[in-house]
Amino acid sequence: MKHVIKPFKTLAVSAMTLAGLASCEKEMPIKSNDAYFSTAEFKKNLKAALAGARGYQFAITQNGQVADTAEYGIATVGGAKSDLDMFINVASVTKTLTAATVVQYMLQKDVTIESKIGAWLPASWAVHDTIKKLSFKQLLTHTSGIRGSATEWSSLMTTAASPITAPQSYEYSNINFALFRAILPKLHDSAKFRQRELSLPAADFQLWMSQEYMRLVNLHVLSKAGIPARGCAPVTGKMSMMMTEGPYRLIGSDFGDWSNKCGGGGWVLTTMEMARVIVYLTHSDNILSPEERALMDNNRLGWVARFPVKGGLAYGHDGALYVNRNKEEGLNGGDVGSQTLIIKLPAKVELALGVNSVKDGWRDLYDIVAAAYNKSWVNN
Repeated sequence: MKHVIKPFKTLAVSAMTLAGLASCEKEMPIKSNDAYFSTAEFKKNLKAALAGARGYQFAITQNGQVADTAEYGIATVGGAKSDLDMFINVASVTKTLTAATVVQYMLQKDVTIESKIGAWLPASWAVHDTIKKLSFKQLLTHTSGIRGSATEWSSLMTTAASPITAPQSYEYSNINFALFRAILPKLHDSAKFRQRELSLPAADFQLWMSQEYMRLVNLHVLSKAGIPARGCAPVTGKMSMMMTEGPYRLIGSDFGDWSNKCGGGGWVLTTMEMARVIVYLTHSDNILSPEERALMDNNRLGWVARFPVKGGLAYGHDGALYVNRNKEEGLNGGDVGSQTLIIKLPAKVELALGVNSVKDGWRDLYDIVAAAYNKSWVNN
């Protein structure tokens, strides 16, 4: 299947420029010694670095369109082939979706990234003063002092009621972004939010907030990238799995339903849909205005990585999920897992990647991509 992403029009070469070349037909062209980026080399380098995975799939885009793709190996223990259009839990790539949604409210209401979150949490929650005083920016940059990774509603409410005792310096926590499952619906329509909070039983109100959060991400991000409505639940019959890598016995695990714990992780997309998201965030004003894009990039809102590569800076977010199957602490050989990544690079290049297995530790996807990208510049 040929995949095309066209967020903007392609410029055509004017016929007038050709007329002036007639007198030069017999002259030898002058070759430039300048290096250019080769998507073919990038693909080759990535495939070499990902050797050993049970399966992977990636899409390389340049100038807003698909330049090359790769599908390798299997996506499930049943032997389903790795496929760009098979669904995967994108894990923490979710944070970029959440941030891109939040940013669109920062320049439309009397709210900035420095505003305090207290007024935007449910009034029915017990909220400690140290939580009320946190800024949107602190949540979006993991500098809140919040610790922990459990993102169910009970965990969010416990976090909100507890004092912050850890340093308010960078420390990655899924809870920071999962709190937007409660904050975004109130940002969108505070009157409707309050009406639901007063009229619904607690469990139903939590369900409504979850559904409203997913509706808003669809509205503000996915639909603007031409992606049908998605969510945080598995897509029956079309899901990849988390798997082991050799030499360990092939076993796998499903991702499960994240509908009531998403925000920091959990969105279910295809790798090609991840490619659409990063292309539209980068090359189009459909999702973000230039001002919103600058706000997101300059403050690293929803980008966990920003690092130098040839020609400029790369911005990305990766995701990683695993299930402990060998009963040893942490990720080890015999556990099952998967990794994802979206990243924008200089030379108007982007990458969306899904890896369907883990071995005895996480792949450093940023090092892999940086090395593959830097080696993909060739001379004419």
